[in-house]
Amino acid sequence: MEKKFKITICSGTTCYVLGGAHLMMLEDVLPDDLKEKVEIIGSTCLQACHGENARAPFVRINDYLMENASIPKIVEYLRTH
Repeated sequence: MEKKFKITICSGTTCYVLGGAHLMMLEDVLPDDLKEKVEIIGSTCLQACHGENARAPFVRINDYLMENASIPKIVEYLRTH
């Protein structure tokens, strides 16, 4: 059995307002060949936006924290890993 990517999408206020709301639709827009390879969950906060140079929205893919996340960036990461 192939290991799934665990994708945690931050839905905290900062991330939600800066694009995280759009990321919540990730499951609906993923290419068919990736849908079975991911587990998508939401989180009220990933504790990532507290730094001075933090760039929300944040998504955690397994152990990798992606800043300034977007659906195209997530798909690219999945395809290359």
